[in-house]
Amino acid sequence: MLDIKKTIKNLIGMEVTDDFYTDVVCAFDTTDEEVFVEKQCGRYEDYQAYEGLEDAPIICIKIENGVVTDAWEAY
Repeated sequence: MLDIKKTIKNLIGMEVTDDFYTDVVCAFDTTDEEVFVEKQCGRYEDYQAYEGLEDAPIICIKIENGVVTDAWEAY
């Protein structure tokens, strides 16, 4: 089962590199499910990440100056 608080903690402060998508998937270290990372346009968050399960929580990711500055669960 996904530990949302731990996942958010793993994300905040992460640098955006060429391996960013892989790094985000690794931040979901408490899941055995496939993790999807999608770029967002025109919203407050820059990316959304979630497990490949029906009704899985969505984690929103905000990036500033090449670093994840905020992450939260979408409601």
